[in-house]
Amino acid sequence: MKTLDRFRGPRISVDNDRCEVYGICVQEAPRLFQLDRDGRLRYRRQLEEADYGQAAAAARCCPMQAIVLRGMSDE
Repeated sequence: MKTLDRFRGPRISVDNDRCEVYGICVQEAPRLFQLDRDGRLRYRRQLEEADYGQAAAAARCCPMQAIVLRGMSDE
């Protein structure tokens, strides 16, 4: 099913109720996270192998623990 393909593999999930938009994730993973002019956090959900390290660092450094990595091989 093509519609389900986008949900497979490693991906990022952000709990918007916990996120306080400190922007530390943007500093740790600028290819994955951006702060828009309106103050909203935008992020790329699907990960490529080259992004794993930055994504893990962003999740680890988030003071609100709002970033979760899913579909990683060590789950």
